Amino acid sequence: MWTEEQAYSRLIDGMDTGILKEPLMVRRLQPKDLEAAVEIDREVLGGYDPAIFSAFCQYHPYTSLVAEVGGRIAGFVLGFKHTPFEGRVFWLAVRPPFQGRGVGLRLMLEVLRAFRQMGALSATLEVRVSNKKAHSLYSMLGFRMIGVCPAYYTDGEAAIIMRLQL
Repeated sequence: MWTEEQAYSRLIDGMDTGILKEPLMVRRLQPKDLEAAVEIDREVLGGYDPAIFSAFCQYHPYTSLVAEVGGRIAGFVLGFKHTPFEGRVFWLAVRPPFQGRGVGLRLMLEVLRAFRQMGALSATLEVRVSNKKAHSLYSMLGFRMIGVCPAYYTDGEAAIIMRLQL
């Protein structure tokens, strides 16, 4: 597990710009980004109703973020304050050409920072049992498995529930 400082230093050492060849900027999701977010959702087979992106943009502006590379939206994270002391990562998605290049890591670091600033003491998320890349990212950030939810997804796949103490 990396500390937040180690993760950021690794980004400064090249994951952020060296692999991507252009600077990566993380910012709030804006209405102009909704079409790109829906497109990414389709690319990664998320299947969410497009209205959900608009709702997150409107109701959770500090924890709904996009990663922009060269003027193009490379990924997004949707989070919200689940309880007074817990943040919840609802959906992290990165365009396939940008996967494995630090985009998901940067988005997660920024949403976790926002949760801390909002007073959260922990963060939770669910991840498909089959999504090994995501398991690796979340474990590296310090998330630990706290349970399994059978048939969580519409296709019947189970979800691993993970939590991080902030």
